[in-house]
Amino acid sequence: MAELPRALAWPAATVAAAAAAGALVGRGDAKLAVAPAVALVVVLFARVPVAGFICVLWSVSTAVDLLWPPEVGVSSLQFAPGEMLLWLSIGSLLFVPYSLRHTLAGLAVRRESLALFAFLAAVLGGVAVGMENGASLHDAAFSMRYMLFYAAFWPALLALAYDRALVIHLVCAGVVAVVVLSVAQLIVGPSTHLFLIGSSDLSGTLSSDDTGFLRIRPPGLTSVYVVAAFALARVLWGPARGRMLGWLMVALTLTGLVMSANRNMLVGVVVGLAAAAVVTRQRHRVAVMATTVAAVVAALVLLAQSSTTIGSNPVVSRFASITNYSQLQTQTLDDRYYENGIALQRIHAHPVGGLGWGPDYGAYLLTSDYGFLVSTPRPFMHDQYLWIWMRAGIIGLGALIAMLAFGIWNGARYCRARHGGDDAWLGAGVVVAVVALAASSNVAIYLTPPDSTVPLVGALALAALLRRDLTRS
Repeated sequence: MAELPRALAWPAATVAAAAAAGALVGRGDAKLAVAPAVALVVVLFARVPVAGFICVLWSVSTAVDLLWPPEVGVSSLQFAPGEMLLWLSIGSLLFVPYSLRHTLAGLAVRRESLALFAFLAAVLGGVAVGMENGASLHDAAFSMRYMLFYAAFWPALLALAYDRALVIHLVCAGVVAVVVLSVAQLIVGPSTHLFLIGSSDLSGTLSSDDTGFLRIRPPGLTSVYVVAAFALARVLWGPARGRMLGWLMVALTLTGLVMSANRNMLVGVVVGLAAAAVVTRQRHRVAVMATTVAAVVAALVLLAQSSTTIGSNPVVSRFASITNYSQLQTQTLDDRYYENGIALQRIHAHPVGGLGWGPDYGAYLLTSDYGFLVSTPRPFMHDQYLWIWMRAGIIGLGALIAMLAFGIWNGARYCRARHGGDDAWLGAGVVVAVVALAASSNVAIYLTPPDSTVPLVGALALAALLRRDLTRS
């Protein structure tokens, strides 16, 4: 009989919410009628802890661009649906079962969470610094807002603590969908859009070079990057059982990376594998694979240089250009040097607090508008570490580096301590993924957009849980 009131509570609350929503719609208050639906989403996230993080990840880092869906208005403010899902998933943490809430509270006072708290505090402080340097509150807050997706770290912690295997499977399912759509996009061509992309990001997602090669960089490309790192760790440091599935995932994810023609990603994977090979105890398989890959790459480079047929292939020529510094300098690096030089001047003038969010840092983009040359301020910077220093100050940069270092350290400790275990590859995967993203962020934008930061904090959350598991054992 004691269970009867508890069993009747949810039906009664549901009927009451439906009645309230109907009354509000009848009065014309359509926006207020959404409140019961919001409450239902919070309850769903609390009852199924994996759902919160996965919904946030899929909303920003699969086939749908953050800015494609219509914005949601709250009072006079407009928010992307992905932002709303982020805050609903964080709000649901208060209503999860007690055991999970206790686990999350314990993890929230560990060094990984404290570093993230310090980073977010520095990011928010950058709004005030930006206003001191001439930006309006609206401009400063608007340019900072997407950095708050780093808070997805805590829904990721909860999801992984609840069911790690389910989270990994769902993330891989999203990545498979992204790569399959990328292959289909390459087949149908750029005239038909298979990815839901905002007009402002369309040119960055689908672009053709002078040879006609279609580069496909979907919103979920960083998720493909991270899963590629874990898949390689699985086949190199994982058990023999299930290795064939791991190789299939390696082939799939590397296909997605090649179609993006992002040279920094392939270099980042190599750097991440080298770092993991140094910290792990099992190295013979890595040595064999590294020798094979080096031989294949050397052969391709030599063929590209000696054969006009192979050298004219846009994919081969682009990746072979990694060895051609003069070509890289004229096509890619000079633009980065231009940004870095101006940013270093601003940092020298404001070494502690930086410029804050909002003020232009002095770099410009030159575009053509009906034959007229137009100069506009750059709202981005490829060297993400200088960008964070300039916007969140030296404290923000230090906290970010600490977060990355903790992730790499935790992954390295786990794969060494669990040497010979079936799950040791998870630690190696964290090392490969975090090192790869950290290395790529010197020349590409991976530490600020939500489609990259959410997969990154997912890997950092897994590293924090691996450290907790070591502490327990």
